[in-house]
Amino acid sequence: MSEDERNDTLLSLLAGVGIGALVGAATALLLAPQSGRETRTQIRGTADDMLVKVRDTVEEMRGKVDEMVTSLKARGIGAEREAETVDSRPENGADTAAASGV
Repeated sequence: MSEDERNDTLLSLLAGVGIGALVGAATALLLAPQSGRETRTQIRGTADDMLVKVRDTVEEMRGKVDEMVTSLKARGIGAEREAETVDSRPENGADTAAASGV
């Protein structure tokens, strides 16, 4: 599974959890014994709170994913540079002596 697929899966999971929490909260409020106006106010408040939490969580996860991508890219660039350095080194002492003019 590629890094992009894992990131998409994680964001989908978070979105599902957020939606599930909203549906559960709304259901609980609808089944509570109170007036319609109170219930609607409570649903609106709970939905707003959950939306803020979901947005914060998504932003936090995006930040972590960006950090991971940056770290992986840096490792990849470091590995490429190391490979280039190894490839540019002489294979044996004769090449080194010839290169140094000895």
